[in-house]
Amino acid sequence: MERIKISSLIKAKISGEWGSDSQTDNGVNVIRTANFTNSGIITFQNIVKRVIDQKKVDQKKLIDGDVIIEKSGGSPNQPVGRVVYFENPDNSTYLCNNFTTILRPDKRKVNPKYLFYLLYNFYQTGEVHSFQNKTTGIINLKLDRYLDSEISYEPDLETQNKIVAILDKAKAILDKREETIKKYDELLRATFLEMFGNPMERPNRWSLGQIRNFINNITAGASYSGENKKQLVKDEIGVLKVSAVTKGIFDPLEYKAVKKDIIKKEIVNPLKGDLLFSRANTLELVGATCIVHENHDNLALPDKLWKIHTKEERLRKVFLHYVLRNKDVRKSFLSIATGSSGSMLNISMDKFKSIEIPLPPLELQLRFEAEYLKCIEILKKLRSHLALIKDLNSSLSNLAFAGELKFEGGIELEVLLEKDYLFFTENINNISEKAISELLNRLDKDELNENKFYEHQTYDKAKSFIFELIKEGKVKQVFDEKTKKVKLTV
Repeated sequence: MERIKISSLIKAKISGEWGSDSQTDNGVNVIRTANFTNSGIITFQNIVKRVIDQKKVDQKKLIDGDVIIEKSGGSPNQPVGRVVYFENPDNSTYLCNNFTTILRPDKRKVNPKYLFYLLYNFYQTGEVHSFQNKTTGIINLKLDRYLDSEISYEPDLETQNKIVAILDKAKAILDKREETIKKYDELLRATFLEMFGNPMERPNRWSLGQIRNFINNITAGASYSGENKKQLVKDEIGVLKVSAVTKGIFDPLEYKAVKKDIIKKEIVNPLKGDLLFSRANTLELVGATCIVHENHDNLALPDKLWKIHTKEERLRKVFLHYVLRNKDVRKSFLSIATGSSGSMLNISMDKFKSIEIPLPPLELQLRFEAEYLKCIEILKKLRSHLALIKDLNSSLSNLAFAGELKFEGGIELEVLLEKDYLFFTENINNISEKAISELLNRLDKDELNENKFYEHQTYDKAKSFIFELIKEGKVKQVFDEKTKKVKLTV
């Protein structure tokens, strides 16, 4: 490893363009920071089209391998300077906007993906903080200073390629886990629609009633200035941010640390089974809800979050949570919210209580709640594993860019399960004994067991691998005297 200025790995630095509105939808595709994800991926679902001079388009269009860096934006909890890697999804022409800059790698010195991972790690480790400059409410990146800074770098291209291959595999595992979690959320939404249809269209002609008729009361907390911290100390309490509920899943890490001795009002804790509602937020997120699944005695609600207490013998909180996520109900939120659509919107408690919702039979609500709770138990485990995978990815990246990543050794289980059968058979002699042992442990009696095979496809793949390992003599069948059954062993 050697120290090198980031700028020496860049062939060209190309500023973005914004142009003017396209009235005919015939403009050029422009990537904004809204299309950035925190995992370095570009989302192409909401690309805007802008009218930009053709000469500038020719000069500034993105090519595969470009790294795009965010130079304006950010927030107190998300520093400016995020990077994403560009791969053209459809052979169309793409530019990036004027809040971003293209960093085009010098391929003689660096694998473009290696540069992306290098800068992504630079951001994740917090090195970018020293290059921020806040003016008029916007956080800007001092890009020239950023590019002039030194970074540890592996000059050997072959070693770079190996590092990229390993980090790509690790990222694929992470992406797969996130996709699995997303599918469970989609499954719950589909189950809700199957049981209730679109409740606001009242396919079963259930009676409508104002929310006030089905709730006992609504409580809110109080907001205090605090510090963003990952860990609370003994004399602190975490006052939640509205971002704790905006993903539809309660996030107990979204809080501000506040000294207990300045808390003047009674604390409202988020407790197991609570339904939380964001009464103030942006246009896209106002009215977000979530269910809390554990007691959190060290956290408190702010005034922008409500705890809704329903009459459980008539209206279950889980059902209400999904009704409030319904697009037609969300339109009701926007119709009663006050404030500017470009800033923070607010919903008054009285107007919220006046919203009409359907009331299906309690038995049907309870059936859906049972399905919901089953999925939640699985999702808890998946999210726990996701957190571990994120930590492992971070450690792997840190090792790679400290020159401490080892390339020898067998293929591990998680990489194995992401690959196809041909990869497995071609690499059967490189599979570690640890991976085989873990595979046997996870292939328990039950197809979808506590050892985390949540997908039938993965379970079936694992079984086919085991049969091949038996043929090769790497797995043996032995008779267990204790259980009086045949078992598999390494």
